Amino acid sequence: MSLPSQLQLTTKQLRLISVLARELNLSRSAEALHTTQPAVSRALAELEAQLNVRLFHRTTKRVVPTAVGLRLAQRASRILGELELVKEDLAGVDASVTSELRVGALSLFSPQALAGAIERMRRTLPHVFIHVQMHPLDVLHEELRAGRLDVMLTHAELRVDLNTVEVVPLYEEHSTILARVGHPLLRRRRLGWADLAKPAWVLPPPQTPLRPMIDRMLALHRGGDRGGVGPDVQIDSLLTAFALTARTDMLWAIASQMAANFISQGGVAEIAAPAPLVRGPFCAFYLREDQANAVRRSFLDGLRSELSLSAF
Repeated sequence: MSLPSQLQLTTKQLRLISVLARELNLSRSAEALHTTQPAVSRALAELEAQLNVRLFHRTTKRVVPTAVGLRLAQRASRILGELELVKEDLAGVDASVTSELRVGALSLFSPQALAGAIERMRRTLPHVFIHVQMHPLDVLHEELRAGRLDVMLTHAELRVDLNTVEVVPLYEEHSTILARVGHPLLRRRRLGWADLAKPAWVLPPPQTPLRPMIDRMLALHRGGDRGGVGPDVQIDSLLTAFALTARTDMLWAIASQMAANFISQGGVAEIAAPAPLVRGPFCAFYLREDQANAVRRSFLDGLRSELSLSAF
């Protein structure tokens, strides 16, 4: 088998191969292509002559793809699908003028990446109004299911119906434990969980993925005598939790991307924990029925670019 050195196929030829491989019948293929059976036979013969290879075995009732024909049909279907997405993108961008992008995110999602993606959107699609909402996980999920969000940014632990929701991993996240600058534990090179369980903690809300892991660690490693250390405090506000950690000897666990943001502001530093309490991907979730949303696709492309830049 010797294929031409320069392979040039038209969209019409790609569609012919894709339909033949799907229908396995000349008559049905002709009907799907809105033409006649002789025209389909002629077009296939011309393509095989052009490629100098047999693509289908013919019988009186059906056509069967050869190994080469099957591979070409798979490629053709993929290319045609991409072309459809291009058409949707172009139509979507034209239709997106003065439209709205509704983004829901956990407050722990990387603020730098989110801000960078928004900045890119404002340059590329300046007429799109961007509405970013920060809510607890259960609220975000309900808003997405109801169609009131175009995309949701949260951790992968959320259970969703994969028949209706598309899940796209964005970046790997892990927890970081913070303490005030000058905290006694920062001078220790080797720390165990018992050392970290003794101080009081600034606790996140119960519905966050970190909370059950912190509760389990404290239950396993916190002894009875803690030397008069005060009680733990649960705080929903990140800014308040940051301020309290910077002023006291309490410890605070938070996603690493957000932790880096607070460390850069000063007042807190990272504790050398034995291991992350939580590790896993943050993802984008959107409804499968809304696959052709070109504005959301542009936003996610920008978000991935920002995340790739922050990785270096």
